[in-house]
Amino acid sequence: QVIMLSVRNISKVYEDNIILQDISFDLNSGEILGLVGKNGSGKSTMISIIAQTIKPDKGEILYNNANVLGDKKFLREYIGYVPQSDSLISELTVYEQLKLWKYITGRDVLKDKGLCQMLGLDEMFKKKIYKLSGGMKKRVSFALALAETPPILLMDEAFSALDELYKLKLIEWFKMYKKRGGCALWCSHDKNELDILCDRIITVI
Repeated sequence: QVIMLSVRNISKVYEDNIILQDISFDLNSGEILGLVGKNGSGKSTMISIIAQTIKPDKGEILYNNANVLGDKKFLREYIGYVPQSDSLISELTVYEQLKLWKYITGRDVLKDKGLCQMLGLDEMFKKKIYKLSGGMKKRVSFALALAETPPILLMDEAFSALDELYKLKLIEWFKMYKKRGGCALWCSHDKNELDILCDRIITVI
């Protein structure tokens, strides 16, 4: 197995509360690794640290033996991220949001017709983000994350609010993604979801 990402001794403290303490694990090519733990155990914090929306107090995230914390180029080129709460811009239309994403990251959702079709984006292009349902917003978030198939995906309660139809479509997408060597870190409270998707599960205490 090829190690895609190594998390080494990550620690995070908030106001004297230890959220993460010396967490280490490897994420392998062709693998979906599940993160489980009780509420407040730091699962989302761990994913946010890799996605560089939170800074750790200690530790390293290694890619090809180089520490990539703080490396925005690495983030743009190698990581796709579906956060627990969407980070979409409410006043934009779906089409404008997708165009903005290409401008920011270089990743072009619109040229991937198959992805747009799978997520049913075509009929949503002219709608403003704030007018979308929770499930629709989640589909837009998936489109941004999966655009041009980054090798590492971070999924934080990614299936919440999604219709069953789109969950099933995405489960099939992830099966193909793994076969091509992609890998994902998957955080969920849904045991069934974890059982279906994950090759391995670690517990964050």
